Amino acid sequence: MMTEKPFGLYLYKKQSLTQPALKDLLQFLKTVAPAQANSFSFVEGETSLHPHLSLWENLQLETGAGCLYEFQATLSSENSALVNLLQKPAVLCREAQTWERFLVSLLKGLIAPSRNLLVDMNEELLSPHLIQSFKKNLLLAATTKTVFLASANTSLWLDCAHSLVGRKEYRFEIETLDGEIIRKHWIA
Repeated sequence: MMTEKPFGLYLYKKQSLTQPALKDLLQFLKTVAPAQANSFSFVEGETSLHPHLSLWENLQLETGAGCLYEFQATLSSENSALVNLLQKPAVLCREAQTWERFLVSLLKGLIAPSRNLLVDMNEELLSPHLIQSFKKNLLLAATTKTVFLASANTSLWLDCAHSLVGRKEYRFEIETLDGEIIRKHWIA
């Protein structure tokens, strides 16, 4: 029997914007896909990059490209548009703004060969325009990877999620959202 991959992402409800979610996302990943739990990329804007390297050098570690333009030429138009948002790719990560670190972390996660993308989102640090851009890229990634997004503002992401995940003590509670309504919304 062949089952179709659900459209969208798993949306995990964080207790607060600043609560780190990596541990919970990994535990949930091990719950829903134990065989694939070792193949993941982690995306967030605070600690997922090397702080003593530039934004470009962090990308270069993932790709091995010689220059930014060479790297950009290998990307899809959507991911290339994200690279265009970087105004100063030579700035050290520790000196970059949080949204720039998040953007580089997201790009690394999108191009990595991992099967799962774990995203710890803090929308308070991002503009509404960036959130919309990231939504589009995350939904495109969801066609080839399983995306797990942790957010304290779940209402911002309900339109692109197929399941809402919460935690009650040591158990995960999964609420399946109506995929047909979500699919129609994003196709329109």
